[in-house]
Amino acid sequence: QELAAECEYLALWLDCDKEGENICFEVISLCGGIAPDNVYRAHFSALTEPEIRYAFNNLGRPDKHLAQAVDARQELDLKIGCTFTRMMTRTFLQSAITKFRLRDQRCLSYGPCQ
Repeated sequence: QELAAECEYLALWLDCDKEGENICFEVISLCGGIAPDNVYRAHFSALTEPEIRYAFNNLGRPDKHLAQAVDARQELDLKIGCTFTRMMTRTFLQSAITKFRLRDQRCLSYGPCQ
């Protein structure tokens, strides 16, 4: 944030996927004060000289829609995880304790991942 206060331009070099796009907007929110027209996004898939040069010469803009898609997926993951955890615990906990000889098991957790 201190460095961003001194900057006029911001070029983001993050993972070239939706998660990276989402992180772009987290970084942008922390670097307040940089004009949106001065924020760029590098797209590359390998750390090779040609890829890096190409990305530098073809900077694009962060895509808010891709970032919002990640936000939606994260929220769905949380809601689905909570719902399935409750259902699995209520339905299968006793069977799992018996079958796998689990001690002190109180919850069967489900967590979707990317």
